[in-house]
Amino acid sequence: MEIVSTLWRSRKLIVYIVGIATALGIVISLLLPASYKSTAVLLPETDKSKLGSLGGLSDLASLAGVSTGEGSLVRLYPTIIKSESVLRNVLHARYQSKAFRDSVTLIQFWEIEGKNPEVVYETALRSLRDQLDVSMDSRTNVVAISIETTEPQLSADIVNKVTVELDKFIRTKRTTSATEQRKWIEARLLEAKSDLEKSENTLKEFRENNRRVSDSPRLLLEQERLIRDVQINVTVYTELKKQYEIVKIEEIKNIPIINIMDAGMASAHKERPKRRLIVLVSFVLSLMGSVGFVFVRQTYSARVHEYLALFRSKIGAGAKE
Repeated sequence: MEIVSTLWRSRKLIVYIVGIATALGIVISLLLPASYKSTAVLLPETDKSKLGSLGGLSDLASLAGVSTGEGSLVRLYPTIIKSESVLRNVLHARYQSKAFRDSVTLIQFWEIEGKNPEVVYETALRSLRDQLDVSMDSRTNVVAISIETTEPQLSADIVNKVTVELDKFIRTKRTTSATEQRKWIEARLLEAKSDLEKSENTLKEFRENNRRVSDSPRLLLEQERLIRDVQINVTVYTELKKQYEIVKIEEIKNIPIINIMDAGMASAHKERPKRRLIVLVSFVLSLMGSVGFVFVRQTYSARVHEYLALFRSKIGAGAKE
């Protein structure tokens, strides 16, 4: 009853504080710009045969402390997505925005200015990394990429551009064993073709210069040797050509594929500000603060008056002396 009585006596103060704080919360929630979130969900390729050799990414994996076994490339996705190699093209790509008549880059959209282009680029890159949220489920290897901007379609366009650049990076930077085999066979195939042409031309010239080969055992032996060289080169070229076609098929099979389960879409509902939550938090905090203030004032007011009276008495005694 004493607590209720204390609160009742200070009801006007409590209502005043809570009312002002709640009104401020409403005003702030209305003034904050709305932001819209877009998310893309990826189902990366997890075939062991396609992930057994990381090639050009193996060094990056070892530096990151990740093994190059099954699924290791998937675990590198968050790092790759936020790398400069991927985000550079995302920054410089042009997007449609309601705030601008023509298409703009993210640097122009965020209105990042400066005399030094390098500083402007680094600032924009840092801002994009901070706003880009990349998460991965360790059990399912599902990767989610999301970003919030003031325009729903722009958020979707940025997320989709990130997935495109990620796919491009994986396809161009990843080197497989099949790719190395294809390069070696391709070079050897050119050599075998050159050797075959040389042996064929030599045999042709020999026959043109020696019309009566059957009359000379020496010429006949030389012709057989040249024919044998042509046959050997034909066999080598034919086998290399077969292997070349096989390894090209294997290389295509080993191309990593990024499966997009959900592409980024323009959200119809704003992500922030959460106006109800802001108003509710303002109301609860102001109520708790005002009640606490009332009890503190009630508890310590008597002591404060005593200290003030003692302080005044000391000052009065000093003045008389």
